[in-house]
Amino acid sequence: MAKIHGISGSTQYLLNGTKTINGKKLTTLEDINHFYKNYEKILAETEITVKNQQEAIILSLSNDELRLDKQLKEGIARRTGEVDGKINELNYKANTTEKYFRKLGYKLQYWIHISLRGYRINSPFAGELRELQNVQYRKASLITRKPVIINLECQKVVETYTFLTNHPTFLAGASGEELVIRVLSKLPDAYHVLNDVNLHFSRGIHWRERNEYIKTSQIDHIVIGPTGVFLLETKNWKTSDFEIKSDKLVYQIRRSSLALWYYLKEYYRQNERPKIRNVIISMQGPYPGRKLDKYIDVVTPDQLCEYITIRNITQSADSVNKLVEILSKNQINRRMRPRF
Repeated sequence: MAKIHGISGSTQYLLNGTKTINGKKLTTLEDINHFYKNYEKILAETEITVKNQQEAIILSLSNDELRLDKQLKEGIARRTGEVDGKINELNYKANTTEKYFRKLGYKLQYWIHISLRGYRINSPFAGELRELQNVQYRKASLITRKPVIINLECQKVVETYTFLTNHPTFLAGASGEELVIRVLSKLPDAYHVLNDVNLHFSRGIHWRERNEYIKTSQIDHIVIGPTGVFLLETKNWKTSDFEIKSDKLVYQIRRSSLALWYYLKEYYRQNERPKIRNVIISMQGPYPGRKLDKYIDVVTPDQLCEYITIRNITQSADSVNKLVEILSKNQINRRMRPRF
């Protein structure tokens, strides 16, 4: 089985545009399709789930409030008895002691204890009181915000569905690209499949034929193995679309191929760079002649593995690993200065 690197670019784009649903992030195309097909059910379930979650949190806070309130009242009652007992003791001594100065001392202590009675009773429980007040505040806040929280979570579901609905081409593209990845995974162990390869250049590559500069290039799949390097683009087009859009498609493939050629140029001597085969994968059937132009082949998914493996072996295992390392390393954020 081939080694798979990364996921479909269309799938990643869709995942990046979705929200967390019921505390869970969509992570696969299967998750996306399940959500899309069951949108109304998931929306209703989300409202019920979030409502139950908020009510459970409020109930838990209510239980904490009761526990802390009881604990505080019992502690204050116990402490009140201790403080009042000391006050009564001092009052008794002040009234029964005959010696003047001692009586005066007891009276002074008595009035000090009277003035500090509230502080002596409550100060040991300042932490518990703050904790109780915090729980009461959180409870009141959650009760007030519960409708808002429910609405926000439901809005995430609506926004995710709207995003997916507004990007049908990416849904179709993701399905095609994921199918291609599954097909490519059946290649022998010596092959590597790199998905959604993004090439970036700090200084644009001059494409002389078009007189334009290339600073970035996104490639659906690159297959690297003993039989060479294959640049693959997946198209879920009808045969008629290939005719109508052929010029645009040729432009896209040749542009990507040139970017990849320049990217590899940094790591190889002249005439040592591996040959790049450009391939369109037609998801809706064979394309007449199996070529879009002289350098672009068109195959269907069921032809793909044979198309790749039937060729002569041109690369050693070390060469394959070198290419994989080059294209995998800092793939998305890499910046390089091409040599001309």
